[in-house]
Amino acid sequence: MQNSEIIKMGYVIQSFFEKEKLIDVKPKDLMPILIEKGFFKKDHRDGLPLRAILRDLDRRDELYLLPQVRADRKEKNVSWFFNELKI
Repeated sequence: MQNSEIIKMGYVIQSFFEKEKLIDVKPKDLMPILIEKGFFKKDHRDGLPLRAILRDLDRRDELYLLPQVRADRKEKNVSWFFNELKI
């Protein structure tokens, strides 16, 4: 996915949070809105498409493109959470 598409996805995620007022949302919970907006065709394995993008951004040191994301790093795994960006 292009960086410009990831930035657009960030705006959709922010809008979702402003409307829903949720805290610590997992990638699987964002998939329905991201599918509806055309970023993904379908969800499988509870948010795997979004988690794959997050892992790729993490490898490239570009997580800043989605400022709503937080990575909780464990010894072997990373748990991803999203929260509203407070401006």
